[in-house]
Amino acid sequence: MLIEKLEQGVNFTNNEKEVAHYILENQDKVPGMSSAELAKASFTSKATIVRLSQKLGLTGYQELRIKLVEEINQKNRISRMLEDEPIHDKSTYMDIINTLPVLYDKAVTNTRLSLNERSMNRINNMLQRVECIDIYGAGISYILAQSAAFKFATLGMESSAYESINGHYLMARKNKKTIAFLISFTGANRTMIRAAEYLRKATNNYVVGIVGPHNEVISQWCNEIVEIPNRDSLVSLDVITSFSAATYVMDIFFSFLLSKCYKEHAKSSLEMLLHNDLLLDKMVTDEEKKDW
Repeated sequence: MLIEKLEQGVNFTNNEKEVAHYILENQDKVPGMSSAELAKASFTSKATIVRLSQKLGLTGYQELRIKLVEEINQKNRISRMLEDEPIHDKSTYMDIINTLPVLYDKAVTNTRLSLNERSMNRINNMLQRVECIDIYGAGISYILAQSAAFKFATLGMESSAYESINGHYLMARKNKKTIAFLISFTGANRTMIRAAEYLRKATNNYVVGIVGPHNEVISQWCNEIVEIPNRDSLVSLDVITSFSAATYVMDIFFSFLLSKCYKEHAKSSLEMLLHNDLLLDKMVTDEEKKDW
């Protein structure tokens, strides 16, 4: 970074330090100055300006001005983004506990408004007919995949979470009707793109991408795409909104299945309660069992 190098001043002569100091103190003014004007303002010479530019790894003063403008624009963009962040270094306990529900609500609401009803119904129709549900994720989206797989399993559905493709497993199970969900908060995760391509080319899986807005590549390998919002955030709040949005989408699909098998699931849940004493660290009396 040019500004960082100017601040460090490594191997600068005294005159070069004077120029660097002037540039740092007048960043908005310098891009409009000629080398002669900068030399005069910093009480140095044009030769010093050229030597400093070359010492910074640039061809000359003209490139220094271009780089300086680029960094100033980037710095201003970052400053504007930080101003819009709902959580910052001045956030109090009350600020945070009041802000997070708003973030969750916005993530869910924005996702709900962007859902394509026809696409969701097509996915639901396929979901009702499959034997297996595979859910793929990378990093934190793999944690979400594990959570979703656990939920589907409570309905008696064969469901698993994966971080990558297991070719042997897929070939051994190629005759089972399977739906594969791929989760990528950006939509551009390379691992998920490669997984989607493999699943479409090498298997009969019905592939659904639950992805962020940068999904141009992965979408060509998916039967359906469900887009989730992804905030342009510098301080990891995009993880909160994307995680909430993707969880909401997976919960919709879980609810589709729950609705289909509601009576059977209710019956199995009641049967499970008869053995609740084996699952919970408490004694259950015979009278309580009779109440169930």
